[in-house]
Amino acid sequence: MLKRFIYLIPLLAGLAVAAVVAFGYVADRDNHTEKIRADVLHILNDVAARLEGALDAKQHLITALRSSIQANPDIQQELFQTLSKGLLVHVGSVRSVWLAKDNVVSHVYPATDTGHAMGRSLLKSGPVLARGLALRAQETGAVQMIVPGQDSKEVTEIMFFAPVSVTLPDGSCYYWGQVVICLDIQAFYSKVGFSDAYPGISLALRKPENLSSKEVVLAGVPMVFDMAPLVHNISVPMGTWDLAAVPQGGWTTSPYKVYILVGGIICILLVPVSFWAVLVMIMGRLADREKYRNLVQNAKSIILRIDMAGEIVFCNEYAEQFYGYKRGELIGKPLIGTLIPKKDMEGQSMKRYLGRLLKNPSAHPFNEIMNVRKNGEIVWVAWANDSVLTRDKTMVGLLCVGTDITDRKLMEEALRQREKQYRLLAENVTDVIWGLDADLRFTYISPSDEVVRGYKRYDVLGRFLDDFLTPSSRVRFKGALVLLEEQGENPAQPPSTTEALEFLCADGSTVWLECHLGILLNEEGDKLGVQGVGRDITDRKLAEALREDVERMARHDLKTPLGAVISLPGEVRRLGGLNADQDAMLETIEDAGETMLQLINRSLDLYKMERGTYVLAKSEVDLLRMVERIKAEAMPQIRSKGISVGIEVRSGQQADAFLATVDEELFRSMLSNLIINALQASPESGSISIVLEKNGILTLAICNQGEVAHHLRDTFFDKYSTANTPGGSGLGTYSARLIARTHGGDIIVETDIPGQTSVVVTLPV
Repeated sequence: MLKRFIYLIPLLAGLAVAAVVAFGYVADRDNHTEKIRADVLHILNDVAARLEGALDAKQHLITALRSSIQANPDIQQELFQTLSKGLLVHVGSVRSVWLAKDNVVSHVYPATDTGHAMGRSLLKSGPVLARGLALRAQETGAVQMIVPGQDSKEVTEIMFFAPVSVTLPDGSCYYWGQVVICLDIQAFYSKVGFSDAYPGISLALRKPENLSSKEVVLAGVPMVFDMAPLVHNISVPMGTWDLAAVPQGGWTTSPYKVYILVGGIICILLVPVSFWAVLVMIMGRLADREKYRNLVQNAKSIILRIDMAGEIVFCNEYAEQFYGYKRGELIGKPLIGTLIPKKDMEGQSMKRYLGRLLKNPSAHPFNEIMNVRKNGEIVWVAWANDSVLTRDKTMVGLLCVGTDITDRKLMEEALRQREKQYRLLAENVTDVIWGLDADLRFTYISPSDEVVRGYKRYDVLGRFLDDFLTPSSRVRFKGALVLLEEQGENPAQPPSTTEALEFLCADGSTVWLECHLGILLNEEGDKLGVQGVGRDITDRKLAEALREDVERMARHDLKTPLGAVISLPGEVRRLGGLNADQDAMLETIEDAGETMLQLINRSLDLYKMERGTYVLAKSEVDLLRMVERIKAEAMPQIRSKGISVGIEVRSGQQADAFLATVDEELFRSMLSNLIINALQASPESGSISIVLEKNGILTLAICNQGEVAHHLRDTFFDKYSTANTPGGSGLGTYSARLIARTHGGDIIVETDIPGQTSVVVTLPV
């Protein structure tokens, strides 16, 4: 059966070579394809980046012109020419810029285009498509864009229509007109790379139509989209463009495939023939060596026989090979001094040990002894010893069967040395190393702990970790344990985390240690204990506290110059002689100063509340009236989103008042933040309910439609936690919780009901 299998080896070798050739062919094909795709993708991304950059530049130009008109609705032609010239310095491919006040072109840049466009009505003259988009821009308030296709005859340039609204001093807005930008289509496409900038690559740009299956090709080679191209989506006003790229001539195959196939066929033929010839030679010699191989395979242990004088009278071939002696060289030599040293590692005589063993072999049936090879190399052998008896039961020698255990002994010695080194390291490092059992009791503490905290080891071992932590650090440590247990559910990475903890010292002071924590788990995933390494960071913590004090003093000192910023504009007004623009600029300075002063005051209040030093100025306040005022202030936002806001008083309170003793300014800030957040989070035409209730405690609940994102629920009240709301600082909910807790209450967020979020504030009555 074995011989039949051996003769199948050439066939298997041929199949293996065929598999390798097939694998090489596929790998070469894939590598060639990936290389070409990578080159095309690089160029595609480069052109897409240029195209997006060019479009963004036009958007920035529109934004700049809008801002200029909003700041100066009656802009003069000369100022417009200067402004346009400056804005177009770094913006290429712009043919002309128009300002159409009341949809009639009133300003044109460059001035050479004035005769062509001045006085033109956007809604009454020009191509039908341009007039329609100008009307849509006015109606929607969004930028509209015309991009002619390759076959377009009506429109021959790219045009942007951007509506402009101006805000009056009383807060109302009116439609001013439109900004129109005309681009040279050839210059635009050439700038973004649709010329011959990328030889060997064919590019095409198209605009998918929404109302039909027709797709308009804007630039490039239309047939690119029929050649399985790589496509990149470009976001533009009114939709997206598809940018596609393929190699010129289409996707090609690897030039090496013919060589791989021809060479592979030759190898498939030669390798089995070579294997067949070698096997014929090997099988001819196997018969002669079969007996010898059987002996070698059946004698893998060291077999020795010694007489009562301690001399070797027999050894097998494996023993001679193991010790490095020639055949028959060990016969007649003494065991002690030849294979076994005269003294062991502890200095005891091995000759005496052998004498005791020969007298009573049953007393030492097994032993592990250091041996020496002929070259002086030390090896370890585990011996099984038995007496050799004659027929009359007289002992004439000793039969010893040995097994090489050198690797195990070396490993054990290495483990002992490593344990010694680790213990030496743990006993001498300045960091505090400690271990806890499953109940969080100390099982080990390094001597450095006495230097850092002053406790003796016997004062720490066996006690709970919580006994040596400040209350706030206990909470942080429990949070770190929860994180470690969650990490322990993922076997791909060992659970570990770093946490700064404040420990108690023997003299009553405290010390901050930055602790690297790791949880110890058994094979079933159960917690065995916690290992920690702590480094003293007290000086760093003191430096951070000092930095906070310096920042607090800086905020306090900023209030003095801000007083001048706020008051001086009034003094300038009293001097008179100001025009409307100057008066508006002074008003902007006053508003900015007031805003900065409010931010500094709020920052100082938050700092005091974080430190627990804020003193509440409590008074009896009508919360119902406060909520109504906040609702009135937010009415523009409520109307713009079509949100209904309901206010309800429960628990038998008067319908026209809901009294509570709070710090009015602070509490109003909290309610305003929470209500504004609810309005921002609510969908269009949604609803918000505000419920006031007294039932042993004062409860104020603000419920809105819309859910808090799952990844934000655990950090909803954390500092700088924000849902990416434009202009959001991430301090609204954080300051709300600080204010509630400063009043002796608390605040929570409830997301139990799908599609709804409730923020509930509770205060003592």
